Amino acid sequence: MSAKYGNKSIMPADAAVIIEQPAKMSKGRFAVVALIVSALLAAVIVFTGLRLNLLDSLALQVEEGTLAQEALPGDAAYLVFYKVGRALAIAALAIFLCYALIRLIDPKRRRPNRSIWGDIGVYVLLTIVAVAMVFPLVFSVASSLKPLDELFRFPPRVFPSHVTLDNYSDLFVTMGQSWVPFSRYLVNTVLITFLGTAGHLVVASMAAFVLAKYDFPGSKAFFSIVVTALMFSGYVTGIPNYIIMSRLRMIDTHWAVILPAFAAPIGLFLMKQFMEGIPTALIEAAHIDGAGEFRIFWTIIMPVVKPAWLTMIIFSVQGLWNANGATVIYSESKKTLVYALQQIQAGGIARTGQAAAVTVIVMLVPIAIFIASQNQILETMASSGLKD
Repeated sequence: MSAKYGNKSIMPADAAVIIEQPAKMSKGRFAVVALIVSALLAAVIVFTGLRLNLLDSLALQVEEGTLAQEALPGDAAYLVFYKVGRALAIAALAIFLCYALIRLIDPKRRRPNRSIWGDIGVYVLLTIVAVAMVFPLVFSVASSLKPLDELFRFPPRVFPSHVTLDNYSDLFVTMGQSWVPFSRYLVNTVLITFLGTAGHLVVASMAAFVLAKYDFPGSKAFFSIVVTALMFSGYVTGIPNYIIMSRLRMIDTHWAVILPAFAAPIGLFLMKQFMEGIPTALIEAAHIDGAGEFRIFWTIIMPVVKPAWLTMIIFSVQGLWNANGATVIYSESKKTLVYALQQIQAGGIARTGQAAAVTVIVMLVPIAIFIASQNQILETMASSGLKD
């Protein structure tokens, strides 16, 4: 019942308003529909890709004179439409897969006022950024699997038409012909990387602990020098390092590369910035309980700043693994793996395939270490923060 007020009728407050909403498709039925649509789009992509490859190869034969112009198929004039259709099909498949994934998983959004199309836009943007960042790695790996004739093809293709491992086998054959064994270069690099990273971690963390939690005369001036040193690259400090190592009689030894890594300013700066966020009350409570300075540093400070020293290890390994040490190490038996690979890479056109394989091998270890440590870094950053 409704009451009249003037010319208006007012519904009671407890009256229920029923609005019919269209029935939502179940997840199972939507999964079947999504599978069919994805298969159709994938078929369009595969068909246009195969057709483009065929027309490209036939056009190349026409240019070389091995095939007559009249032998081209009737759809050769529609080559641009195949390319546009394939690009549109790839874009449509990517957007539809994002939509289907969000629809099936139904994630809990932090901002409920954002529609599902807003989520699709975010995921598409992140996908574009991820593809742009991973493309150099994919192209390097794909180039190392190409035969020599495809490496010189213009315009270059991302993926090889004929996958081969000859570049890696030729690289190992070339390394095996050296009078210094391949394992010697590898051991030298591992030794320099391990000792340099370990020493950098110990020196930087202990110095950062003192600078962050203790006041002494000249501490601010010393840290200002560290910050200033961040602006100088290794090429600028190469001559002073050489003079110091020469005075210490460490030229042509591995210590000429290891010792300068101990004093890298990036580690000290990073560790100090993290340690400044640790409450001083935590250290004072440890003093009251009778803990010494070294025990506080090792059992309290270092576990809390785990994200910092894990990140520092990544930076240090990347720098030392890629250091060839050619300016301070002269003996061939003491040289690093990167130096030996760079010499092969500079061998000329005949070693272009080996050079592509060298690029993959050199970047493999730093990337593997970063991937292995990434989850742990994110987890410790999210769970080990302390505030006063």
